Amino acid sequence: MEQNPFAPASGEAGRSYHGLHDGRFAKLWPQAGPPAPAAVLAHEAFRAMVLSEPYPCLVSRGVLRRGDYRFGAYAALGSAEAAQAAAADLWQFIHDFPIRADHFASFVASFDGPICADEAQFEQVLWSHLQLMHDADREHHEWNSGVGSDPNAKGFSFSFSGRAFFVVGMHPASSRWARRGARPTLVFNAHEQFDILRETGRMAPITGAIRARDREMQGHENPALRYFDGDHPETVMYSGRLPEDGWKCPLHIAPGAPVNP
Repeated sequence: MEQNPFAPASGEAGRSYHGLHDGRFAKLWPQAGPPAPAAVLAHEAFRAMVLSEPYPCLVSRGVLRRGDYRFGAYAALGSAEAAQAAAADLWQFIHDFPIRADHFASFVASFDGPICADEAQFEQVLWSHLQLMHDADREHHEWNSGVGSDPNAKGFSFSFSGRAFFVVGMHPASSRWARRGARPTLVFNAHEQFDILRETGRMAPITGAIRARDREMQGHENPALRYFDGDHPETVMYSGRLPEDGWKCPLHIAPGAPVNP
């Protein structure tokens, strides 16, 4: 098997690669075994939220029910330690879950902080974290050629290890109840999975059902959708904060080939 280029030199330090094994939540790297207590607590809180009846995202509910996901509990979002560990585990997820037309799969990264006072602070640490992951990734992989690399232009998706992702940020201070998780969390969903839904004609009915459930739960439609449905990049939706007019994504994508191809 290809060697994981993001694995910490110290081995397991900070890594938290968990999922279902024989129907039970377990640590899966380097082999199946008892889950870390911190991961158990974070996972149970996340799973309880997503599988609650009002939760709007039907796709996420299906992913959790089938077990088509990996889950990690890390140090503080935006820290170098957490970024390195999450990068190593996301690389493992990509190799464990090739893109399939019949199954969605997601990587869920939960963090033990920081306790953000508001949505603006969470947005700041989210982009700091993704910047650290990109800076590490560009040393080994080229940007996914199927998506744009300008985070302020339509057509962009976050590329990591050659796979493009739509990133969903969740945290306790979110104004959107569907994003109001118990801990800062990033959910990585492959861009190609959404392309498959569009190509098979399933995207519109699924999106319609999710938005209807979200309106029923929140009482009104997410106002950020007017940006997402227009000519704005998908980055306006990553943090869950309603962007102001003229908002610019702070993520800097380094051009060119990887430093160490």
